Amino acid sequence: MTTTSHNKLTHFIRVSGKILVFTGAGISTGSGISDYRGPQGVWKRRKPVYYQDFMSSQEARVEYWDYKLEGWESFRTAKPNAVHYAIVRLEQAGKLLMVITQNIDGLHSIAGTSAGRLVELHGTNSKKI
Repeated sequence: MTTTSHNKLTHFIRVSGKILVFTGAGISTGSGISDYRGPQGVWKRRKPVYYQDFMSSQEARVEYWDYKLEGWESFRTAKPNAVHYAIVRLEQAGKLLMVITQNIDGLHSIAGTSAGRLVELHGTNSKKI
């Protein structure tokens, strides 16, 4: 982020009332979890398994479970990164309306985002509930 962009973002945060944060896979790449569409993304190595294929094909289910197992180690050892903690600081400052995440890694919760301010759209792999 350039200094100008950083200054603009800082200004917008200061003058805002409440902030809605929406996150996806990119936020957790800094924690060692692959995204899906990026240069090293999962879809570069594997094709997506769609719901109808999962439901109708044992081969598709095995493929899905195989790629989930492949990523398990990175999920198991992942720790929140600076962005997760920055969002917690927004909450502590009274600026955070809500965090909506597509991620299932549980890192927002582990970092300290309050359960009442966190919506995990696709569920969670986290043991913390």
